[in-house]
Amino acid sequence: MTDSTKPELYPQYCFHLSPTINRWCHFWITDIWALRSHPGFRGQDVYFHLNHPIKWVRISGVVVAVEEREKMHFYTIDDGSGETLECIVNVAPRARPGTATAATAAEPDSKSDKTSNSLPVVDAPIDVGHVLDIKGSVGTYRKNKQIRAEKVVHLRTTEQEVIFWEKVTQLKTDVLSKPWVLDRREVRKCRKEEEGRSSNSRQHRETRESHSRKRVIKTGLEKTETLRREKDRARTGERESKNRQESKPPVRLPKRETGLEKRRPAKPVTRLIPVTGNYDALGL
Repeated sequence: MTDSTKPELYPQYCFHLSPTINRWCHFWITDIWALRSHPGFRGQDVYFHLNHPIKWVRISGVVVAVEEREKMHFYTIDDGSGETLECIVNVAPRARPGTATAATAAEPDSKSDKTSNSLPVVDAPIDVGHVLDIKGSVGTYRKNKQIRAEKVVHLRTTEQEVIFWEKVTQLKTDVLSKPWVLDRREVRKCRKEEEGRSSNSRQHRETRESHSRKRVIKTGLEKTETLRREKDRARTGERESKNRQESKPPVRLPKRETGLEKRRPAKPVTRLIPVTGNYDALGL
């Protein structure tokens, strides 16, 4: 397929109109290996079949190999299409008896609950020979395609497998066999909506930054005003203290005697002595 015949890849703001981006796409494993990436969408785990964006896939096959590690189990799936695919299932780490991990596992908190919520849903233990229906997202590790499981269900009967194969064929016939085409008006509408969201986000960010600057300026002014008031109160207190000191009468200190002062003559002291008894004219 030459560049002139390749279907057009639409921008990401148009993906919500795609019939494949928000659904579980039933695939053969060979079709997953055929998915291609685009430099403009690297790191987003978005792949393309023609120009259909693919993020969530669903496969079915038999487990032919198992590798168990502490936090992840790796299952090799073979659906008979000619290729195998590695499926990654996150698991909770096993707690060893008598360790701190075992104690925390016995008493789960909110943090451990969040960790358990990120684990995939698995209906039963998995072993070699089991036939699985796996829902997950596509990823690449060292140029090898992988599927990170979100939900794993065992297929117990052949009828369930046949129903899955029919869904694969139906998706190919109805959707994936032809390119995804959008009208130019729809693309322009999506671009305007995206520009409006970007503008609103930018305005919101600028408003938030402006409020932050105003708070900083206001805080600085409030600090300056507080310092000025404290200085005014200090000056007023000093002035009142000085006025109180000036309004008090002067304190007279006792006069210190040196011994050189001029002494005043002592006044004669007249003593009256009471006379008792009988006295005659001669005083006898």
